[in-house]
Amino acid sequence: MRKFKKGNNINYLQMKHISVIIYNSVLSTAVSNTVALLMSANEAALKRGMPMPFEIELIGVGTKTVRSILPIQFYCTRTLGEVYQTDVIIIPPMNVAVEQIESFLEDNRELITWLSDKYERRTEVISLCTGAYFLAESGLLDGMSATSHWGAIIDLANRYPKIVFKPEHVVTHSKAIITGGGGFSALNAVLYFIEKNCGKEIAIELSKFYALDYGRTSQNIFSVFSGQRLHDDQDIHRAQSYIEEKIKADISVEQIADHVNMSKRNFIRRFKNATRLNPIEYIQRTKIEVAKKALEMGNANIADVTYSIGYNDLKTFRNLFKKITGLTPMDYRNRYKGQFEEAPIVSE
Repeated sequence: MRKFKKGNNINYLQMKHISVIIYNSVLSTAVSNTVALLMSANEAALKRGMPMPFEIELIGVGTKTVRSILPIQFYCTRTLGEVYQTDVIIIPPMNVAVEQIESFLEDNRELITWLSDKYERRTEVISLCTGAYFLAESGLLDGMSATSHWGAIIDLANRYPKIVFKPEHVVTHSKAIITGGGGFSALNAVLYFIEKNCGKEIAIELSKFYALDYGRTSQNIFSVFSGQRLHDDQDIHRAQSYIEEKIKADISVEQIADHVNMSKRNFIRRFKNATRLNPIEYIQRTKIEVAKKALEMGNANIADVTYSIGYNDLKTFRNLFKKITGLTPMDYRNRYKGQFEEAPIVSE
């Protein structure tokens, strides 16, 4: 533990060794952005007369030279077996199709075992976006809250029912594990970690420099509801299609149950087992997704959109829209109102 003086106060800061894990099919842009953010934190700390907070090292799985999906090759200073002690492990996202996840995780069993061993030795772990699959497979997240890319949450929840997934969250922090949301929003988890270790002033400075949305807590605005079709219940598939066909109507659960020849009680049970949503929630999310697409066009009249998806009460629609997306319909429409078209374009 080292100490430094700032004014009349004595602050303590211990350099942390950070292992950024590099594996086959790692998302290279996430690696470079994560490392850049951590290195900038080092520079910001040194500029303030503070000791350098982080020692950053790329750690390869199986080999020191790892090729990503893109024509980029990482050279790691060590492999998993050579890392005897580290303070923080960062697992970047993967570029792997859902159908290949199971075999991919099996191929990376060494990393999963290594994570468990290091966590038991009091190492902090940060997963970014779909890097959460490794933590989930290790069992370290069982009983904890976690987040990931909104597009992977349903698959993760089906595979790992012991984990309390928070699809709307950008960051979760349980015990010594931090998980980050989808895509570039996962960098908020790195920023959160930096704030915990370097202070709010540095975190805000970096958020401004990298144009990160400091303090964002929800990724709902980015999510796309695609119908929860990853199941084998054909009757429920028919029910889902019926809901999508009747998007302009005010349909009831009884109507849908009748359409697939089920009792209401049995239908609700099977629907929730298959989609992880009750039918009312599913209807609402399907309608709001249609509304979002209409509002993204920029000039849609909110009342017209409301009526087009079967709602007659503007207040009910507004409240539901905000509950699901985090924004009012007007704010959502304005956010996607052709800002690129309005910006001046300079050509030579």
